[in-house]
Amino acid sequence: MSETFSILLPHVVLALAGALFLLAGTFAIPRRWFGPAALAVLALTAVMLRLSVSHTLAAGIDSGFSVRSSALAVGFQYCCLAVGALFVLQSISQQSREEGPTGEFYGLLLLMIDGLLLVGVANDLITLFLSLELISIPTYVLLYLGRRDPKSQEAAVKYFLLSIFSAAMLLYGMAFVFGLTGSTQFDSIRRVLIETYAPINPEAVVPAPSALGLVAIAFLLAGLSFKLAAVPFHFYAPDVYEGTSAFNAGLLAVIPKAAGLFALVRLIGQVTVGFEATGQQLALILAAVTMTGGNCLALLQTNVRRMLAYSSVAHAGYMLVGIAVGFWEQSHPSQGLTAHGGLGLPGGLQSSLLYLLTYSIASVGLFACLVHLGRPGRQVEHLEDLTGLAKTNPILGTVMALFLFSMAGIPPLPGFWGKFSVFAGALSVRQLTLDGGFQLHPAFAILAVVGVLNAAIGGVYYLRLIALMFLHEPLGAPRPTGGRSAYYAALVSAAAVVLMGIFPGALFHFLQNSPRENLGLRPATAQMTPAAVDSAAVNPVAVNPVEQPAN
Repeated sequence: MSETFSILLPHVVLALAGALFLLAGTFAIPRRWFGPAALAVLALTAVMLRLSVSHTLAAGIDSGFSVRSSALAVGFQYCCLAVGALFVLQSISQQSREEGPTGEFYGLLLLMIDGLLLVGVANDLITLFLSLELISIPTYVLLYLGRRDPKSQEAAVKYFLLSIFSAAMLLYGMAFVFGLTGSTQFDSIRRVLIETYAPINPEAVVPAPSALGLVAIAFLLAGLSFKLAAVPFHFYAPDVYEGTSAFNAGLLAVIPKAAGLFALVRLIGQVTVGFEATGQQLALILAAVTMTGGNCLALLQTNVRRMLAYSSVAHAGYMLVGIAVGFWEQSHPSQGLTAHGGLGLPGGLQSSLLYLLTYSIASVGLFACLVHLGRPGRQVEHLEDLTGLAKTNPILGTVMALFLFSMAGIPPLPGFWGKFSVFAGALSVRQLTLDGGFQLHPAFAILAVVGVLNAAIGGVYYLRLIALMFLHEPLGAPRPTGGRSAYYAALVSAAAVVLMGIFPGALFHFLQNSPRENLGLRPATAQMTPAAVDSAAVNPVAVNPVEQPAN
């Protein structure tokens, strides 16, 4: 078995299964069979991933041509499979009962999960772009299938047009990276940039960052900010969340955001050498504006899904705090939080990944509750629809409150550990003083303060919804008809939230002990020279293409 095929084996299984589901939708197969079959496919994919990891480790392989496996990538893929299984579970009852293309629904969902897994092992700009498009294209169809009213169709068209625009920006940035380095493979790009902007030889002349590279970083951040729903690329989110179904809104809240963040983590480690200052400044601005805009606008909402859309925007801002710290750590690898142990927490990039996991589990469970509470022809639309829920359905009300408390960052739930890690990462950034000592970096200190204030603002609308559920009398007692599978998905998510909150040590340990090479971070000896940082001139850099290693 070749190395590349071994890494791609789980993806081949998922892709073939997705194609078979699309084909099976044309036959008269009972609807109730598709959901359990999709769960079986995800279980088989997990087994194939385990076999793939065993073969890769046994052969001593840590890199392929267009794909690369690592401990961090494998951990990300297992989490993606778990989240995908929760999405499949919460959809089984509805898809078994409602009229519609059930086979096509699960086929597209499996293809989305396959694209998400492929993001984790992409080692080439082309592979990364194709994996992101493998997520986007099925999303367009699923948004249309969720509801058939004009508002849903408008949401699908709006997401389609804006997604195409963001894909063009991302591809444009990747083209600039190729023009700068002459390669699309991450390892080759990183090697060229290190030799040019961060040579080990201290006597080497380091050129100023190229204008081509600065434009590339800006376009890459812009393209991936759409996936994250970061300001100002968030404007599609509230309308699309409100116009589509609760299930599809949950997909948009988790899967594109997970793909965009992990892709950004990989690109920071591989294609930003020499341009960290620009990336850091852009990420700082994006993080502050996204947190503040998302939380403040969420306060004004009366529609549940619209409020959760702005909430997801705010959570993207918290993740970008870790990304900004990651840019700084990339330019100061010997001074980062992980280099000296610090508070025993993950560094910037790892804290963003931790936040992503805690946010994803809570979001999946929260939207599963909304799916369960929905009724034929009428979903949970307004905050008042949840009034007195804890009195009519105590278990579901308690579970929803658990998810909301986690998103608000209430200890000891996992949302608290996620916020604590990103804010601690921001406060770990130090800068040299005139007397040779170190002090808090003022920009990151301000960002941490803004983040804490935003966490308090976010707690207002989360607690307002909890108060409606627990402190008010119900306006009615309609029976939820969203299906018991969504109810079970919410309970499983709640159990995961509780376990992650009480026992966060395993996650911290995994991220802390993940080798720097998993993120493509260069060693401390390859730190940029002060001349490259202090230089103000911008000169284009001509670099000879580097041959890509044979597979």
